[in-house]
Amino acid sequence: MTNPPVFALASIAFLSALGCASAPPPPPPAAGAPSAHGYALLYEILGQEKDVSKLLVVKRERDDFEAVINSISEVTGKAYDDLGELGEANRSLNLTDNGLPAGERAAREAIAASKRNALLTENGEEFEMLMALAQGEALGYLVGLTESLSRAEPDPGRLAFVQALWRDARRLQESLLALVRTRYRQP
Repeated sequence: MTNPPVFALASIAFLSALGCASAPPPPPPAAGAPSAHGYALLYEILGQEKDVSKLLVVKRERDDFEAVINSISEVTGKAYDDLGELGEANRSLNLTDNGLPAGERAAREAIAASKRNALLTENGEEFEMLMALAQGEALGYLVGLTESLSRAEPDPGRLAFVQALWRDARRLQESLLALVRTRYRQP
């Protein structure tokens, strides 16, 4: 079990990553085309996050923690399916080429493997804290990516999709933050 200072430091880092104030919705699109690779990156992260609740099948965690993780899986699973349909409807929307150089892909795979191994070896409060930190990072990336895409998206249907996903991801961040605050706040 980790001592309280580690929990306090982890909580501070997590809260900083999520942000403490409610952010305004993404601005309307600016002139220009959406990122050629942004939707592939979005599809990739949604594909990873939709399965996050599967870790809870082998781990027995508290109900409120499980509810937040299940919400993340549900929201990202639906968005993954919806984005897949948008990609099928418009073949110019490439969901497979994320444009990352080989070194970046290798680094991301190494980070994912390290997090996965850490999560699989922990239980109880330590597992919940590590999972919350990982989900905080993933949701932060999702919020930033959808905001970036919404700034440059000229297509009304895709714009509505990324703005709705941005709102959902912010709501999930707030739920996760509320859970972390109740669990790891030091007296």
